[in-house]
Amino acid sequence: MQLGKLAHRFGGICSTALFLILILSAPAVAEEWIYTVRPGDNLWNLTERHLKSMEYVQQLQQLNQVRNPYVIPPGTALRIPVAWTKQQDIFAQAVSVYATATLQRKDQERIALEQGMQLLMGDEIHSGNDAFVTVEFADGSQMRMQENTQLRLENMRMFGDYGLIDTLVDVRQGRTENSVPKKSEKATRFKIKTPSAISSVRGTDFRVGVIETQSGTSSEVLTGSVEVNGERKQVKVPAGYGTVTIEGKPPVSPVKLLPPPDLSGAAHYYQNLPLVIKFTPLAGAHAYRAQIAADRDFKNLRSEFTAANLPFRDGDIPDGDYWLRVRGIDGLSIEGKDAVIAFALNAYPEAPFILAPLPGGMAEPEKQQFKWAAQTDVSHYAVMISKDADFSSSLYFNPEVKENSVTLSESLTPGHYFWRIFAVSAREGAGPFSDTMAFRVPYPAPVVGEAKLDDNKMTFAWRAAAEGQSFQFQFARDKEFTHIIHDESTTASQVTIAKPDSGTYYLRIKTIESDGFQGPWGSPQAIEVPFGISYWFMLLMLLPLLVLI
Repeated sequence: MQLGKLAHRFGGICSTALFLILILSAPAVAEEWIYTVRPGDNLWNLTERHLKSMEYVQQLQQLNQVRNPYVIPPGTALRIPVAWTKQQDIFAQAVSVYATATLQRKDQERIALEQGMQLLMGDEIHSGNDAFVTVEFADGSQMRMQENTQLRLENMRMFGDYGLIDTLVDVRQGRTENSVPKKSEKATRFKIKTPSAISSVRGTDFRVGVIETQSGTSSEVLTGSVEVNGERKQVKVPAGYGTVTIEGKPPVSPVKLLPPPDLSGAAHYYQNLPLVIKFTPLAGAHAYRAQIAADRDFKNLRSEFTAANLPFRDGDIPDGDYWLRVRGIDGLSIEGKDAVIAFALNAYPEAPFILAPLPGGMAEPEKQQFKWAAQTDVSHYAVMISKDADFSSSLYFNPEVKENSVTLSESLTPGHYFWRIFAVSAREGAGPFSDTMAFRVPYPAPVVGEAKLDDNKMTFAWRAAAEGQSFQFQFARDKEFTHIIHDESTTASQVTIAKPDSGTYYLRIKTIESDGFQGPWGSPQAIEVPFGISYWFMLLMLLPLLVLI
């Protein structure tokens, strides 16, 4: 009897020891839920709320070496194997979708992802070019998918009675920015898996990106800390540091993130697309990433682009107020800290295409006309003319031009001027001014007075030249001036030419300014040269009559 009792007792001890060995040898992060005891908790009500059966009370007590199962000090950390817990699948939600993103659900056709959609475990999401999606999980964690990102919601489970939310996201391509709440009523276990690494967090802000050119993963921590696992090695990355995990290799030791770039020289107002974003190059940066959002927290991204050289030349966004953030990317492809500024864009409707006068061109000498290409969806235009390039003083401003041209009722005096124009639409309001365009109003060609003719020559006269001016005079047989008889440049106010044979001829003249600028030809003037009869010819014709007399 005694031997039997001893054997039975020994067997029980062995069983308990074996159980403890199996539990204690299991990986803590992968298999256990660490529960923090709250006021009023005991092993009985904890087991009832969170575990599959009340039979686990004694095992839970033994695993955690709890002396009194009815009284446990608040704040005590209890190890609970997740295999003992009640489990149920939960869902996430697409709280923000910008541009084109798709959802692929098992055994279903791919559909467009829309804001407010519920997301289930196993769903695959793909964001297109300049498309951004924000996913919110049951514990309040948020994941912001960048453009051209493909991922799968690998696991979304709740352990116990809303006790632990377990999330695993498989990022196969692209980048995500993630915010996991530090403190929540629900315990959180949030992991992101890539082809080369697994990042595990409990309350932090971090970024994960797939580096396709290196078959690796970049992990950058902004607040809190992240545990990065790869090739059976774990690296803890603190805030302000990042690491890279190349496929088949362990994570590199954490490196300090690049500081924010200096955006003090970047513009805060733009009137043209693409945006030209200028700032001082950052030491240690091999490339840069820029993001544009509609909000200061960058939860509503609108555009994203990278560049190896400055300035940035990108962006296709509507008019509005935005926030820009830029970070440097080091030689390991680890992205640094962000610099953020606000800016405004007013690029629409675009300024119309100019027809006349063109930049650097010439307007008519009188009643100048300004023309541009007509635009659809534009209600009217505004035209401004000034003697100053900065338009500090305005000679003409008409904000309600309905047609695609305007003719001045009062002519501008000869000289140098500047003009610009903008379009106005009902949908977008007033667009940006066009580039400032210089033009010249020339002196009109002088009017040639009546020609003075004698037997051998003809003289043409006009107004005197102003200081530095000269004139070009042409005399031709045809009004197209293809057969020019006389072509002369002069500073005088008259020209004398040899008298041609009788017939119809044409002349024209233009003014040349002191800087060599040539004004327009005046209108061609026609002149009749009569049939000439000389004194000796008339005398010969009259001689027979004189003899008869």
